[in-house]
Amino acid sequence: MLDETIFKKRMDGFRGFLGESGTDFALVTPSPSFQYLTGIHVEMRERLIALLLTADEDPMIVAPSFEVTTLSEQTWLEGFLPWEEDEDPYTLIAERVGQTKDDFTAAFDEDLPLGIYWSVEKAIGGIKKSTSVTPWIDEMRLIKSEEELDLMKKAGRIIDVVVTRTFERAEIGMTEREISQAVHAEVSNQGGDPTFAQVQFAENSALPHIEPGARRLKEGDMVLLDCGCSVDGYNTDQTRMGVVGKPDEDQLEVYQIVLRAQEAALEQIKPGLSCGKADGIARRVIEEAGYAEYFLHRLGHGIGLEVHEPPYLVRGNATELKRGMTHSIEPGIYLEGRFGVRIEDLVCVLEDGCEVITYSPKEFFIIDVS
Repeated sequence: MLDETIFKKRMDGFRGFLGESGTDFALVTPSPSFQYLTGIHVEMRERLIALLLTADEDPMIVAPSFEVTTLSEQTWLEGFLPWEEDEDPYTLIAERVGQTKDDFTAAFDEDLPLGIYWSVEKAIGGIKKSTSVTPWIDEMRLIKSEEELDLMKKAGRIIDVVVTRTFERAEIGMTEREISQAVHAEVSNQGGDPTFAQVQFAENSALPHIEPGARRLKEGDMVLLDCGCSVDGYNTDQTRMGVVGKPDEDQLEVYQIVLRAQEAALEQIKPGLSCGKADGIARRVIEEAGYAEYFLHRLGHGIGLEVHEPPYLVRGNATELKRGMTHSIEPGIYLEGRFGVRIEDLVCVLEDGCEVITYSPKEFFIIDVS
C-alpha cells in the first residue's frame, strides 16, 4: 500500500472539499474513489461497506463486523463503524451523522447504488441537497505521484515478462482462451494481480473487443495480445502483435503503418497538447496511408486505479495534457474478415515530453511453426 502520508493528504483535501461545499456528511461505497481514499480494493455485495465522513469527526469505515479485521489490514484508517448481521447499518449511519435536522447536505460518489442512497435518505429523515464527490476525486487522480508511477512501472515490467513468455510458449493448436488463461497464471507467478488478457487470432484480431474463444492457432495467423495487471491497485496495459511463422507483405505493411502512427504520437506527447490533437497526430499517419476508415477507436485513455479513466485521447477533446498524467497510446487498423493490428504502450507526461512505462519490444513476435 502507498505510504500513509499520501492518504492523509488526500483525506485532508477531501475534508476541504466538504467544508467548501457546506456538506454535512459524505458516503463513498467501494469504487475507485473509495480505493483512492482508503487504500481498500473490495467488491461490495449485499452487505454495506462504505467510507463515512462527517464535518466534525474522523472518517469511519462502515462494515460488517466479521469483515473489519480483514479490511483493517488493507487501510491506513483506524476508525470503523461495525454492524452485526441483525442490525440495520443505515440506522448506525443516521446516529453517527446526527438526526438533528431534516435538511442534510450530503456528498456521494457516482458509483454509489441508488438503493443505498434511498436507504440513507430514509434513515436520516431527508436530504435537502446532494452533491457528487466524483469530479473532485477524478481531478486529483489525473496527476500521478511518483509513488503511484512506481507501482505502474512495476506492473509494466511484470507484463513485459508475461508477454514475452506467452509468445515464446504459444504453440499451434492452442486456443485463444488457453493463452488468455496462461497470461493470468504467469502474471500471478510474477507477483502481479491479473486484470485482463485479450487474445485474438487472425480474423478475430480485426474485432477490437471480442472475448477470447475456442479459435485454435494455426500457421500464418496474426496474434493480438492485449493484457494488463495491477500492483497495489495501479494498472498497466499493453498490446503486442505476433505471427505464426513469417508475416506476409500485407501484415508487414499494416504493422509498419500502425507503428509509425504510434511513434509520431509518442514524439509529440507533452504538456499543453490537447487530447484531441494527440489523437489527430496518429490518425493523420493512418489516413495518409489510405486506411482512415479502419482506425475504429480513439488513440488512448487515461489509466491508473482503473484501466480506462479520463481524460480520453479522442477527437474533439480540448483537455490539455499535464505533467504527471498517464495514458495509453494505441493506434490500430482493423481489416474485418482478415486481421487487425494494434500497438499499445503507456506513457507518463513529463515536463517536456513523455516517458514510456511499458517495456516489451515492438517487433513482431515470431511464433515457431515446428
